Amino acid sequence: MGSIGPGYTLTGMRAGLCPVIIGCLVLSAQPPEPLPDVRFTAESRQVLVPVVVTDKKGHHVTGLKPADFQIYEDGVLQKIIAFGTEASGTMAELQSPGSVPSPAGTLNPGAPAAGKRTYVICFDTLHSSFANFSHVRDALEQFFRREHADATTQYVLIGLGRQLRMIQAATSDPATLLARLHGNGFADVLRGADSQAMASEINDLRVRMEQHCRTCPCGPSAGGSRCYPERQALRQQVNALVERNAVTTRGFLESLQALITELGKVPTNRSLLLISDGFSLQPGSEFYAVAAAYLPTYPDFRFSPSQQMEPLLIDILNGAVRRNITIYAIESRGVNAPSFAAGGASDASNSGAGVSAARNRGGSFLTELDRNQSSVAFQNGSGMAQLAAATGGVYFHQSNDLLKELQTVVADGREYYVITYGPANPVQDGKFRKITVAARDKSLSLRAKEGYWAR
Repeated sequence: MGSIGPGYTLTGMRAGLCPVIIGCLVLSAQPPEPLPDVRFTAESRQVLVPVVVTDKKGHHVTGLKPADFQIYEDGVLQKIIAFGTEASGTMAELQSPGSVPSPAGTLNPGAPAAGKRTYVICFDTLHSSFANFSHVRDALEQFFRREHADATTQYVLIGLGRQLRMIQAATSDPATLLARLHGNGFADVLRGADSQAMASEINDLRVRMEQHCRTCPCGPSAGGSRCYPERQALRQQVNALVERNAVTTRGFLESLQALITELGKVPTNRSLLLISDGFSLQPGSEFYAVAAAYLPTYPDFRFSPSQQMEPLLIDILNGAVRRNITIYAIESRGVNAPSFAAGGASDASNSGAGVSAARNRGGSFLTELDRNQSSVAFQNGSGMAQLAAATGGVYFHQSNDLLKELQTVVADGREYYVITYGPANPVQDGKFRKITVAARDKSLSLRAKEGYWAR
């Protein structure tokens, strides 16, 4: 079972995760009762939908009433049976005209407790570089220096990679969070970023490909039987790297799923902020991107993923949506894309002499590597984009203004509406039901979860 030692390090990634994490997330001495956010009973079924409303300038809009909204499920207009607002920590419950009260009161019993917010800031150490974490920490320090101690708001800092590390348990004190960001616990998580192992493996593969190209034809003209045995050996190496990467990626997603499950038991408004360079739903594509740059016409180096992570991602989305956990994703790379060119973020010129061969050929392979790497980086953002869109959050990418992004996340948790409706379709067939929320004022922008699975 995992344990929390000096520096709040949790070494048991999944075994023992549940009882330990939940104790670190909740400030109250009393353990909370697990409450589902979408309740299914024989008498009634209700769906609760938190909604963030902003104007054209991005400012949060308050003071709206039930009549200002329309909500649809699979394109069918639904009847709002309860309505609430969260404004600066005060939940004001309003009954829509002519609505039917729910058996448990105005709001769904699984609704977040009034005036309480939990923000879990999760650092993806498996897919993010040490260099990118440095400016992330700078932005967090600026943010917490501006924050004031507020008993209605609590923050948790977690590192998630090959193992889960609790950096800072739930606290409302910005000074404690600042001290933790400067402490050894946080520095150890950054220095131990698991992504460094993958970067090293990618660079080692590049060196071996360069060595291969010294004696065998590479590029579009690659062919012939003389080098076939060596290319088969290269393929076996790539396949081994892909399989190891698939195992670690699955472990990462399973830990994220367990974290969301436990966060769902905290009786507050809950937001999860995932900071990452992006993760692949097709593990191993990074390695094939390198091999394909050198042997683009060799059929054995055309990527065919051994494991797809989409089903696991859907399970994660389902859990977050049912528990009304909003996920925000921040791409920690900012606007600086990785580059294999000389001096670029992925340049391995100091790790092997083979790179010089590519430069002597005019750098065409480096150009192709950059092109392939950019494609992989774009694909790696899709999982983060899906997590944010499905839960009503935001995917922040191609931006270096991390402080503004952090402020947006916290502001969303302090100014929002809660709409509850009873679905007109009572069938529990496990299918996805699309939710659309509209405002009568078409100049306003609305954000809400995309839907739910009728289970």
